[in-house]
Amino acid sequence: MTSEKRFSQTAVAIAALGLFTFARPALAEDHAADATKPPEKTDAHPAPPAASAEPSSAPPDADTKPDATPPMSLGPVERLPPSAFPAPRVRGIKGGSLWLTFHGLQWPYYPKTGIGISGSVWVDTAYQRLTPGEPVPGSVGNPLLPKTTAFLQQDRLVLRATPTWSDGKYFVQGQAEFVASRIDSTSGIVWSADDVWVKAGKWNLFDVQLGRYEAWEVYHFGMGLDLYTFERSGATDNAYTPQIYGLTYAFYRPDQVGQGAIHLYPTDWLRFELGTQFGSDSIKGGGAGLNTLAARPVAVVDLGWLKVKAGAEYRDLTGSQDGQKQEFVQRGVGGALQVIVDPYVEFGVNGAFGHQDERGQDGTISATGSYDTYSVGGFANARVIENLLVGGGVDYTYFEDTNSQMDVSRHDNYDHLQTFGAVQYRLFDKLFIKLVVAYAVAKIDPLPMLGNLYKNESTSGRLRLQYLF
Repeated sequence: MTSEKRFSQTAVAIAALGLFTFARPALAEDHAADATKPPEKTDAHPAPPAASAEPSSAPPDADTKPDATPPMSLGPVERLPPSAFPAPRVRGIKGGSLWLTFHGLQWPYYPKTGIGISGSVWVDTAYQRLTPGEPVPGSVGNPLLPKTTAFLQQDRLVLRATPTWSDGKYFVQGQAEFVASRIDSTSGIVWSADDVWVKAGKWNLFDVQLGRYEAWEVYHFGMGLDLYTFERSGATDNAYTPQIYGLTYAFYRPDQVGQGAIHLYPTDWLRFELGTQFGSDSIKGGGAGLNTLAARPVAVVDLGWLKVKAGAEYRDLTGSQDGQKQEFVQRGVGGALQVIVDPYVEFGVNGAFGHQDERGQDGTISATGSYDTYSVGGFANARVIENLLVGGGVDYTYFEDTNSQMDVSRHDNYDHLQTFGAVQYRLFDKLFIKLVVAYAVAKIDPLPMLGNLYKNESTSGRLRLQYLF
């Protein structure tokens, strides 16, 4: 039996177990709220529950008593309750992009022994019109690049299992996110995993995490520019078009490198993450087998209506063979300011700067592989009626490397402007129906100057149906 087949059977078994659990006779508290709904605000230190009460649904800064599950045993498999989605301060307007973001929170909050089940599934139906190679003033453009029209439907399901041991104060937690995806028309069904991690610590104070996961977000896109979408790629052709840098060298889940982090929660409004990466990785143009070390500290000041996020990162990739001089050094800084006027509007601005130095196998510096990237952007989401939201965003990225030409007083440079508008309706309080329209334009100014300066334009539309459970 192949490992892929065994993995598929494991995921199917977990799904069946979850469905069996959801089909059990419901308790009264199961209908109190949807699992995606944040808990109601409570006092920081409520009175302790009676001995016969169910485990407290208070936020993490409240003292809780151990549940009735015997220590060292795994309790029942259940859908994560609403209290597992913490909001010590308001995350964002209900249904908005900030409300759906748990970076910077000790999540899932599950102060008892058991196995929590949750997840999501989405289907995108999308369209893009790409017009590359258009001339800019003083240029003939690039007539070899064809205009294209693309249709796409893609989908992705994440089934999340979170086994937890907790005495109400301390905890040990693991998490795996099993993924079924069809992210383009040729890949078919692919079984893989997003999160695979182990975490231990004390609720609302600290924890240590090792495994595969997404680090804390600093640069927030809003209701558009989702991963794996046309509007996220923008006006990209077969040449280089810069992508948004948002303190992201060591942010997304790496395929090959391991991760670790220390999280500190000294108060409900101040939080810290010291993230790391360790392992063997590959990088564009660098091949495989590069030993990787990274550090990524992030701080969040969360006053509820105002959130300030800032961080830095440093990532070093070196050749694994003795005497090998190949190296990539990446470093960057970034920050964000977000404002929430609950329940009506949320908006924010972002900025980040990243730099890479590339050294080749012979020790020489690569002129095209050493570069600066600057990104700035903003977003806004507003409620029209209870379940109807509108949003928009704009992001600009400028990229310049160190490649030069004797008779030209500049380096290779590229820029990329990406804009979008979105409308989202929440049906039955569970199904998110979102329409995104986007426009992007990229200017391509490489060297040597041979009349090949040009711009690309892209227009796209996307309808997403997403169910969170």
